[in-house]
Amino acid sequence: MTHARARARGRQSPAVEPLDLLAGLADDEDSQAATLLTQFGMAPADLLKALGLEVGEPAWPEPPPQVQALPLSNEVMSALSHAASRARAVDRGADVGTEHLLAGVLAVPSPLIEERLAPGLDLVRLREHLEHTFDPVAEPIAPPEGMAPLDLSDAARSVEIGRILDASANRAREGLRVAEDYVRFVLDDPGLTRRLKEVRHRLADALRGFDADLLIGSRETREDVGTHIMTHSEGVRENPRAVLTANFKRAAEALRTLEEYGKLVDVWLGGRFEILRYDVYTLEKLTLTAVHAYRGLGEARLMVLVGGLKTMGDLTWVVGEALEGGADVIQLREKGLPDRELLSRAREVRILTAQAKARFILNDRPDLAKLASADGVHLGQDDVSVRDARRIVGPNMLIGVSTHDRPQLDAAILAGANYLGVGPVFPSATKDFAEPELAGLAHVRAAAEMTSLPWFAIGGIGEENLGRVLEAGASRIAVSAAVVRADRPRRAAARLKARLEGRAPERDAESADEDPHDD
Repeated sequence: MTHARARARGRQSPAVEPLDLLAGLADDEDSQAATLLTQFGMAPADLLKALGLEVGEPAWPEPPPQVQALPLSNEVMSALSHAASRARAVDRGADVGTEHLLAGVLAVPSPLIEERLAPGLDLVRLREHLEHTFDPVAEPIAPPEGMAPLDLSDAARSVEIGRILDASANRAREGLRVAEDYVRFVLDDPGLTRRLKEVRHRLADALRGFDADLLIGSRETREDVGTHIMTHSEGVRENPRAVLTANFKRAAEALRTLEEYGKLVDVWLGGRFEILRYDVYTLEKLTLTAVHAYRGLGEARLMVLVGGLKTMGDLTWVVGEALEGGADVIQLREKGLPDRELLSRAREVRILTAQAKARFILNDRPDLAKLASADGVHLGQDDVSVRDARRIVGPNMLIGVSTHDRPQLDAAILAGANYLGVGPVFPSATKDFAEPELAGLAHVRAAAEMTSLPWFAIGGIGEENLGRVLEAGASRIAVSAAVVRADRPRRAAARLKARLEGRAPERDAESADEDPHDD
């Protein structure tokens, strides 16, 4: 395999191909494969010339340690699998020799090899000879005395390593399936479900790099001492989140085992499991972030953005009215205020929302959000990143991100946002947007398809167009002028909240309170 990789590097190939494997066999003129090639019409030197390669051992240096070895093409992986099966056909414990590798490489269709070798090498008789040689009833070909056969994977062909790989593969598959069931049926999140399913499929593809017969043949469930040992923590799960966390850990640990022992088979294969393990770490974070977000905003439907009011009295009155009308979240959005005054207003809103058991979000300023004991901070595309904000506010505060298109939405989810702003849907009375900046209802539909992480449609939404937003897939909205600039903020908030909850808005609750005789 070292010769084959050297040949591939010399050709500047991105992967080791059957041509390189055959040339690697020919490089060792004393091997059993070289003897067979000569016997059926083509000496190793002639074979190399026919393939258009330099005769003699490759002189190209090994790649630096930090450079990963060239991967094996799918055709070479198939050839190696065939070689291993040919070796085991005679003896289950046999090493893979160069003759088995020759049988493997000739079993994989390769028009280039056929075209260049057919004139001098009797491929038909050679293939027949190899098939007969490896028939279980025939005598195996013994390697020349004093020559050690090429051992592809060393201990990786032993039953013990096979048991490790099989058990770890099962654990990884099981852990990922349990996690996928949670995000699919509990969180009802299409984006996370899609990501977990993709990882499961990539795991299945990577596991094909192992010999399936070896894994199944090595399985000894009844004799496994580990099946009879269980700690107290394994037998107890306090809640669904504990099940989720335990199975993410289970999958990651299994992938680490597959990574380390997979290196005995192929370094490139071990690298695939390493990448999968990192992806599982990311998915664990995204899923637990979603769980935290659902706990904090799962029932929230109406967010009211408040700002630009002249006095503290105006602010407290509007916030109180919005909360009385059913607002679930108040977001304070002030531009141009001195920090001290902004913090003072934020603390006042914090008191009002706490009394109403509602959530309080501060716009733009994670530092002041922390000082005001807010429930969260909302970030725009030009504000600090989610990562930097998290360093300021800590692990428990909610972080929201405004998104205007699908890439921004996906980036915010991957960054670990707890909730999302989706818009602007319509032109806004409180914020100027150029026509190209309007995300429109298409962005609302994209968000509905991508994630069930809490997200709020925002931008020019009012009672007159709310139906269109709901039809596009939104279940939460963030409004400003529709409530803050209404003659009766409490009534405006109540009517919006009723529509979001699928109820008919009350005719006029405030008027009924004022005139008990009003029919």
